Amino acid sequence: MEKAIGIRIASALLAMLVAFGVTPIEAKSRKAVVLDAASKVAVTSPEVAAEPRAKQRVVTISLKEMGALTPVQLRGVSGSWLFPFSIRSDEVVVGAKFKIDYSYSPSLLPELSHLKIMLNDEVVTVLPLPRDKNIGNKREIELDPRLFTDYNKLSFRLIGHYTYKCEDPLHSSLWLNLSNAGTVELTLAPMTLENNLKYLPAPFFNRGDARTLNLPFVFASAPSLGTLKAAGIVASWFGSLASYRGAKFPVMLNALPEGNAVLFMQGSERIGALGSAGGPSISIEAHPTVPGAKLLIVSGKQDEDLLRAARAIVLNYATLTGQRAAVTAETEPPARVPYDAPAWVTTNRPVRFGELAPQDQMEVQGYFPDVIRVNFRVSPDLFTWRSQGVPMELKYRYTSMPLSKNSSLNVNVNGNFVQGLPLNDPTRKATALNRLNLPVLDSNLVVREDLLFVPPYQVGGRNQLQLHYYFDPIKEGECRDALPDNMQGAIDPESTLDFSGFPHYVALPNLAYFSNIGFPYTRMADLSQTAVVLPEQPNADELSLYLAMMGRMGEATAYPVLRHALVSAAEVETVSSRDLLVIGSAQRQTLMAKWADHLPMVQSNGERRVREPDIFRRVLYRWAQKDLQSSPRPDGSVNIKGTGGLVTMMAFESPLESGRSVVYLYADRSDDLHKISDVLNDSERVAGVQGDFVVVDDKNVDHAKIADTYYLGSLPWITYLRWMFSMHPLLVGALGLLICLALAVVSYRELRRFAAKRLVTRGGKVSS
Repeated sequence: MEKAIGIRIASALLAMLVAFGVTPIEAKSRKAVVLDAASKVAVTSPEVAAEPRAKQRVVTISLKEMGALTPVQLRGVSGSWLFPFSIRSDEVVVGAKFKIDYSYSPSLLPELSHLKIMLNDEVVTVLPLPRDKNIGNKREIELDPRLFTDYNKLSFRLIGHYTYKCEDPLHSSLWLNLSNAGTVELTLAPMTLENNLKYLPAPFFNRGDARTLNLPFVFASAPSLGTLKAAGIVASWFGSLASYRGAKFPVMLNALPEGNAVLFMQGSERIGALGSAGGPSISIEAHPTVPGAKLLIVSGKQDEDLLRAARAIVLNYATLTGQRAAVTAETEPPARVPYDAPAWVTTNRPVRFGELAPQDQMEVQGYFPDVIRVNFRVSPDLFTWRSQGVPMELKYRYTSMPLSKNSSLNVNVNGNFVQGLPLNDPTRKATALNRLNLPVLDSNLVVREDLLFVPPYQVGGRNQLQLHYYFDPIKEGECRDALPDNMQGAIDPESTLDFSGFPHYVALPNLAYFSNIGFPYTRMADLSQTAVVLPEQPNADELSLYLAMMGRMGEATAYPVLRHALVSAAEVETVSSRDLLVIGSAQRQTLMAKWADHLPMVQSNGERRVREPDIFRRVLYRWAQKDLQSSPRPDGSVNIKGTGGLVTMMAFESPLESGRSVVYLYADRSDDLHKISDVLNDSERVAGVQGDFVVVDDKNVDHAKIADTYYLGSLPWITYLRWMFSMHPLLVGALGLLICLALAVVSYRELRRFAAKRLVTRGGKVSS
């Protein structure tokens, strides 16, 4: 009886503890503790609030998406590899599992060999390597959600041995292959931020999300050109933030999407219960129907108010705070100068590697170190004709291996080999830098400096410099091989690339420059010499493409498009001194008929006229010399009549002013315009965008060269003459012949005069 009463009392106490949220820790699983803690933070913190109504989502990230473009091979007694990936800061992991496919050498001893898998330096599991199951292994591993952070590192280490006796640590039988088809599957629960501008750009953009940014832009009614320009400025900022992910901005009128969105409202416009705040202002509101979603509202009484609010977001977002901010005054930044985009390498001085990449990304270790990658962007109009190349002063350090003869540092640009630098060259002369004897440096560390020249045809637009250390171990014989574990290599941040000796001069049109880095529009980072031409009444698809292009320009320069002009086709004459980006579909863009004599393709009255390159140019034209060879306009054309479905990009010289560029983005159906932005955001298909006439479909990209060639920039006159003569040898021969004839005439006359004088002095007579 007493025992039963005691049990009832204990049960009642336990129920009271549970009711008050103080359940003994021993009674909970570790996973339950984490979720409960997150709930408490969400309830008590004003910054992060739990949203139980918001839906969870499942995200799958493959090893290929983490950077393994090919299957990964772990080699040696302790081969390792690391895969980084991120998670949105406004989501928490509530469930995770990892699916892995792997094969390994049949020579591995199962008693001594295994595969260790770690997440953020915590051991997740250890997989045995049985002798009879070495091919086609598949495993599914549960991962503890508590191990995840915003930035995560999934790592693998092979512990492999093939003999019980003395072994070669780098024996060819010590290997394990990881398929890059392996995936991490995450179940994510949303965490909703409070309505505060201080979190911008979150939740509209989150650096932990590797997907393409898809952010709807909403207008209460058909927007004015001023409102659209403000939207374009904001889109360029989001495009810059999205970077390699790419960005899309679907347009909606007087309707809210099922998620985060940016709203633009002017005057008395309203969308449901949401309205303008009067003067130029920025506010953030909860979505009225979608739990956890937010709305960024840009509002004002007139166009200039919206533009002022847009500039405040893109230039001063870090200083915004509170749910709403009114823009009372502003000082516009100074106008940009050519080629000064923050994302581009400067061309007026040597640029340090330390300006291009952090130092920790230029250091590697181990016998099979990863490639050091340094990304940089440079204007594609640098004239490098007949130069040695781009000077690169490379300073590097590595652990000394006195007896090694085959160790090297291989230098590549964009996957193309530049030079291999031997690390132990007995014929190499010591430089002043080699002779440095710094007490703070390891005495076993070698410091060297080399001057290289990057071939000019390998550089342009977006580039990646790849530096790969290859360490060649010395074989000392059986039972004597002992590999040191301190092999290291580094590139000094004081290494430089120098583009300052090259003038700016390039042949256009060339859509490769446009698709790669937005050139020539991005020549001015704020697009102050660019105008976008829209139809008289643009539809949602055309506006979405305009916003996507502004996002693309912002990504190319890392600067918002503050000073671009936005006009309708009827106003195009007012921006004749600018480069033009024309957008239109079907018969909605009147410039197609107006500029019919300049376009590679014209659509009129249901019939399509396409100019054809002549047969001689098809044979003679070479892409490798597209910046050195002008081509005549073809006279032939083909007229085609049929159902619409064409999506194209066309480039040509502006009919309004020589030396200015036009890129025309066109689709027979407006809902196909998104294919253009899809191609520009596709790292594989974008390479097919070349020439001046590009046809795009769901899978393929075809290009041609049709329009006249024109040139942008200038050259020193001596360089220009040398270049012109080198491309026209017949002209050089004719000019040489004319010079010889002129010299012969002058010489003949002088000789006649000299002969006459001589005869007069002798008393003779000059014969006629």
